[in-house]
Amino acid sequence: MNPKTTRTVAKFIAILLVVALAVTSFSFVFFWAGTPAVAYAASADEPDWNRELLRFRDFMIQTKGAYKDDIPYKVLIDGAYEGIIDSLGDPYSVYYSSDTERKQFEESVSGEFFGVGVSLEQVGGLCKVVAPIAGTPADRAGVLSGDVIIRIDSQDVTGMPLEEIANRLRGEEGTPVTMTVQRDNKVLTFSMIREKIKLSAVSYKLLPGNTGYIRITQFDSDSHLEFKNAKLKLIADGAKSFIVDVRNNPGGYVGAAMDIAEQLMPAGPIVHFQKQGKIVETVSANGTGDLGLPVVLLINEGSASASEILAAAWKDSGTALLVGMPTYGKGVAQQIMDTAGGGKAKLSTYYFLSPNNKPIDKVGVQPDYIVRNYTESDVNAAEQLYDQYKNFAPMSEKTKPKLGDTGLNVFGAQQRLSLLGYKLKATGTMDADTVAAVKAFQTDRGLYSYGVLDYSTMNELDKAALAYITSVGEKNDLQLEKAMELLK
Repeated sequence: MNPKTTRTVAKFIAILLVVALAVTSFSFVFFWAGTPAVAYAASADEPDWNRELLRFRDFMIQTKGAYKDDIPYKVLIDGAYEGIIDSLGDPYSVYYSSDTERKQFEESVSGEFFGVGVSLEQVGGLCKVVAPIAGTPADRAGVLSGDVIIRIDSQDVTGMPLEEIANRLRGEEGTPVTMTVQRDNKVLTFSMIREKIKLSAVSYKLLPGNTGYIRITQFDSDSHLEFKNAKLKLIADGAKSFIVDVRNNPGGYVGAAMDIAEQLMPAGPIVHFQKQGKIVETVSANGTGDLGLPVVLLINEGSASASEILAAAWKDSGTALLVGMPTYGKGVAQQIMDTAGGGKAKLSTYYFLSPNNKPIDKVGVQPDYIVRNYTESDVNAAEQLYDQYKNFAPMSEKTKPKLGDTGLNVFGAQQRLSLLGYKLKATGTMDADTVAAVKAFQTDRGLYSYGVLDYSTMNELDKAALAYITSVGEKNDLQLEKAMELLK
């Protein structure tokens, strides 16, 4: 970003960040350096505080004395803070009272965790998937934006706090977890193995026709630098046009998204910030990044928050044509505040508006070309295979079957090997054909080939089965094909 824009942004926001709220749940947050917990100004409807606080104290004493069980005042006080936030009716505003919650938040900021890699939000008491993170167990399993999580393992999580749901999804590396979701009128169960989730942000390659392809999976603190390096490398390799892909990108550092927007767009507004009906700040590009090259931006239902800032900026400025599906519609920024009671609150403080002053929240950004990915036959085939997969035996026994052994691990492995095309029968017994198939699979995957179903082999086998099912439904990337067509 140019120095003038940088100074403007620094003055307004200091540190602008969109991060994971909990290890597997993304929320989109401003951190304001040096900002006090409370910015106080009297308003016309301000109550008589002395009177109201005395009433509040008396009600709390009355409640503690009359309640059937002994309850600490701290529980009541934390409940009061939480009640203030809940009264806003805002799914993105949350009160954190415990050290555990604060620790979870701090872990989420680090960007590394063991889990399944899915970003979540809570809407109307339901836990809704914003998007799976690319390349994670959730992504490979087929979890989609809009899925509503109803059960984790055997536990019903309907109405459970978002942080608790996120906590149940994370755990030790290599451990299994099942997640049941409601998708339209269907109930689907995904069996996954927890992994270390590495939030690498940018990948790139040169496509036919000298088209540079850059994928941004989320906006990390340095993704604008990664994007710049990718752009320059592709130009050096002969790129004459660009496809930038933010599909299923749930957000990230807003500052990084604005910087990336400026790297290709002409002079003009990038984003407006609105508070209580008034635009309080506008961040603009100076035009030095405008290369005059054709650009297509790929978006879908999982493109949220900072991704939508980029999409709106490039659409309104004429920088790029947008291809795909309407974005998620998460155009609200939050501020993390220390409360007077020692807790923390995440409070929605601003709306993002597009350069043309169009709202993003609950609306999203519309593509110039609506393209729904995957053909109907591909989707049906993938659904049929997944219906078959979800009835496979779990490979969760603490055993490493070898020749002659029996059990669910063997039966589940045989089912998955058969799905992948290895020749054997699913009998539950580790016979010679199964050992041969296991050896062949281990060789194919670069594992030690000795015919024993060890934990690494079973983990890789489950990943391979899910990846195969996903690939059936993703044979044709129609959105990418449309982008290539537009750039010819």
